[in-house]
Amino acid sequence: MDNETIALMKQITEKSYLTLKDVEAENQITRRQAMYRIDKLNAFLKDSGVSPVAVLHTAANALEIPEETRKQIKNMLFTADSQDHYYFNKKERLDYMYLLLFLNRDYLSLQDFISALDISRSTALADIKELTQVLSEADIEVKYNRRRGYYMEGSEMEIRRVMMRQVIYTLADEKNAKLFNTFIDYYHLDSFDYSRLVITELADIHNIRFVDDRLVEFIYIFTFLKARMHSGRSASDEIAKTFSIGMLDDMKEYAFTVQLLQNYKDTENIQKADINYITAWILGISFGDVREDTKDCVIIAELVGKIMTRFESLSGSHYQNTEEIFVQLYSHFRPAYYRLIFHLPILNPLRERIQAEYQELYALVAETMKPFSVLWGEEIPADEIAYLTMHFAAIYSGKKQYNVVGRKSALVVCSNGIGSSAILFNELVDMFPELRILPPVEFSGLRKVKDPYDLIFATTYLAQQIDVDVPVISVSPVMSINERYQVMREVSLCTGESSSKRPDIDTIMKIVGRYASVNDEASLYHELIAYLSRLDQPAAHSSKKSIVTLSTMAAPYLMQFQVQASDWEEAIRLSYQPMVKHGYITEHYIEETIRSVRLDGPYIVITKHVALPHARPEAGALQMGLGITVLKNAVKFGSQNDPVRYLFCLSAINNEAHLGAMAELVDLLNDRKFYKLLDQAKDPQAICEYIAARADTRKEKQL
Repeated sequence: MDNETIALMKQITEKSYLTLKDVEAENQITRRQAMYRIDKLNAFLKDSGVSPVAVLHTAANALEIPEETRKQIKNMLFTADSQDHYYFNKKERLDYMYLLLFLNRDYLSLQDFISALDISRSTALADIKELTQVLSEADIEVKYNRRRGYYMEGSEMEIRRVMMRQVIYTLADEKNAKLFNTFIDYYHLDSFDYSRLVITELADIHNIRFVDDRLVEFIYIFTFLKARMHSGRSASDEIAKTFSIGMLDDMKEYAFTVQLLQNYKDTENIQKADINYITAWILGISFGDVREDTKDCVIIAELVGKIMTRFESLSGSHYQNTEEIFVQLYSHFRPAYYRLIFHLPILNPLRERIQAEYQELYALVAETMKPFSVLWGEEIPADEIAYLTMHFAAIYSGKKQYNVVGRKSALVVCSNGIGSSAILFNELVDMFPELRILPPVEFSGLRKVKDPYDLIFATTYLAQQIDVDVPVISVSPVMSINERYQVMREVSLCTGESSSKRPDIDTIMKIVGRYASVNDEASLYHELIAYLSRLDQPAAHSSKKSIVTLSTMAAPYLMQFQVQASDWEEAIRLSYQPMVKHGYITEHYIEETIRSVRLDGPYIVITKHVALPHARPEAGALQMGLGITVLKNAVKFGSQNDPVRYLFCLSAINNEAHLGAMAELVDLLNDRKFYKLLDQAKDPQAICEYIAARADTRKEKQL
């Protein structure tokens, strides 16, 4: 049974309602390919004596799956996972070949590839040729000679990075470890279960806490990495050039690594530099705990404090629970710090989803982190920015109530870390006000939950592993509109709640088809999903999306040019006057802004020559607005970005609605033409037109 059939089987078991369009969309295949996969599955089902999966002639082509068929598919999945023989698709063959090269055996022949993958000579040669081309993009060469057979040459660090990327993306995208388990069994490497047991026990001893998904990735990476190190391939020289490793010796993570290696045979020849390399990985995937008195706690805490202050300054938002937010950001930023400092591969499978669902917030976090990139000598990768965005999204989604009595209960099981767990939890609370949503737990903590629950929401990778007597609904850590609609249908079916309140898309499509000709049924179907999903969402859900643009906030009567001010305090007072006059803020709001600058320093100076004065909404913000003031002569605030000539005075009535406008402003502040326009401006309307045009251009780029 191949991976494509297994992927379809998993999709069927995860969804109580599935359409042909869903199969096409999730697997990114054509209608013909989807039907071919269903036919292959039905061939297996025929041998089992159960009814086949049928495609109904509805607008969405829903799949009809009898209960006995669904149960048989679940049984087949368990059987497939334990099968000795497995047919790899092309991508899996290339990944398998790379791992075989990665082992660095004394001699690797063409026959080794043929035997391991059960393929023909011509297929093996074609695959090796393609793998060679792929690896050349990473400056890795696949070579052959009679003494060694096939082997790789190139940067040892890059060879390791390719393996790490392969593991992370396979687990995230394919949601299937069969490739790795088959490889480990075939070449008698250390088993996953043994490594998990050893690592879990040692983690408890050393008080190291991993994110569940990161731990799974690390076990496979560690297994392959250790095998390569045992073969004599070390990265000592490259490691010495990349980072200083002396600082790691006294850390608990180093002691953990040394003890970990002692649990395996033939690890004595692994060099100290490589032990430090593994230690760096441990630091990069484990939680930071601000309560621990570690060697690095002062520097990490200082950086987290600066990040929080800069984000607050850029976004014009104010933290409600500063200490709690600090602890949460610290827990993420400590591993991020080491991933960056050691130049470890940073791969966030949710990056594109985060960038799409939280565009404005992502832009603000990216701008927040720009000054910190000098610490690592390179720009902070987008994947890392996305991780940080997830944490800020969790912070600004707010604490939801889950202890509602007398309602059906649901448990959230998410092993993607604190940020995505909080996002998913708050998303589900907004979507299902009728449910009592229990706080999120990781998969490893599922058995410890004492509160009763009627169903489980589990992230896709975990859904198949959960064996309980209640329905398990598979969800993405960050859901698209289509996925939200699908999950709502699942909940209706699982809880027995009538879905008649919700219009049925298939019925709507049938009615439309009777009286009109539809040029693009698929697009109409998905647009209806998007529209009906918005109708289903409570008003609270829409609050996470920005509803205010920079154009609506920056009214022309709030702009003034060539203003004369003697110092920073007078500059703030004068720049706020149009906002007082037009009822955007009270005088007290001005006093609070000045008081906070005196107390906390010139944090409002966000970049060269630019200040963003603001105070908490409760200090006297009456309505959303942004005043723009250009000083005739720049003044000093006591900041490294002095002197300040441009003041953008913000009035925000909450911490969320204006974030989109702030993302637009951040984009503008990176535009030199904008400053020239401000310097020469006499008519505020010209500024308004420029802001609007810039916003249109930004939207086009996003599309």
